Amino acid sequence: MLWLERKYLSMVASRLDVCKWKNDKTLNHRCPYCGDSQKNRYKARGYHFVVEQNFVYKCHNCGKSTSSVHFLKDNFPDIHREYLKEYLQEKGVKKTTQKMPSSNDFKFTPKKEILNMSEENLRAVCFRAWDKIVARQYLQDRHIPDSIIKKLWYVDRAEALCHLDRKYQDRVLGNDPRIVFPFLTESGELIGLSGRAINNASLRYLTMRFVDDVPLIYNINNVDKSKTIYVTEGPIDSLFLPNSIAVGGSDFKKISNLKQNAIIIYDNEPRNTVILDKIEEVIDDGYAVCIWNDKRVEGLKDINDMIMNGITVEQIVEIIDSCTYSGLSAKLKLQEYKKA
Repeated sequence: MLWLERKYLSMVASRLDVCKWKNDKTLNHRCPYCGDSQKNRYKARGYHFVVEQNFVYKCHNCGKSTSSVHFLKDNFPDIHREYLKEYLQEKGVKKTTQKMPSSNDFKFTPKKEILNMSEENLRAVCFRAWDKIVARQYLQDRHIPDSIIKKLWYVDRAEALCHLDRKYQDRVLGNDPRIVFPFLTESGELIGLSGRAINNASLRYLTMRFVDDVPLIYNINNVDKSKTIYVTEGPIDSLFLPNSIAVGGSDFKKISNLKQNAIIIYDNEPRNTVILDKIEEVIDDGYAVCIWNDKRVEGLKDINDMIMNGITVEQIVEIIDSCTYSGLSAKLKLQEYKKA
């Protein structure tokens, strides 16, 4: 009951520091769990906001994430008891015939498929990568420009991502810190994400799909389809290239509608038979493909590796353009590449 949760949040608003309703669905105040900023007593980074038909709480200082009903239980048990009583009354439950529900009955459970999520929904469980030193340092060590880092997301415990879709709540997502790459539609709807571990996790990439019938393509909402589109497997490599997307794997059939202007870019591994077979497949499917037969990138595994070894973005684009082939010429160059 959204209106009821809002009523009881309003009742405790005067007891929270620097508390203000930003709009009818967003309440902002200093976090009572961590005490919020110790340097600025006016800084408030705790937020209650609506996901589906419930208020949820998220602190962007300590990372605490829970339902707003749980928030009341933790911080205002007297108000929480009143809330439960009124909740039962509204449900038409008699006290003598049914046990008082526990706060577990009010867990935040988003519906299975959320069709109205945007990138802003990530604020419920994620931080901007730039705002967390460990994330910022990881990305800077990989020579990713600061302007791009500021647009990326980070989660310190992957299990928090399950709050975005209930079908993942019983799955083991782990506690690894991850850089989060959202998959958006061309209209900006959040339909999935990829989480790249920044530690030594056995599962390097974690992929979540919120909508089953829409392909996951990173950055598809920002490309100009009238120009050359550089297509990589993983999101990190795509960050360095202009007008680029990533397919989050090796299934390039999902971008068949972009075939005319797309250049498929696999990792530079001439001894990897799996990659070589995939290159041959996309050539047979009629795509233009980059075959890394330039001495400047010899021994460098991928685009990020090239950047970290001093090759500039401009040079990489020039190499890709000069090493792009299709049809019979691509097959001939692939045979040469295998022998390199």
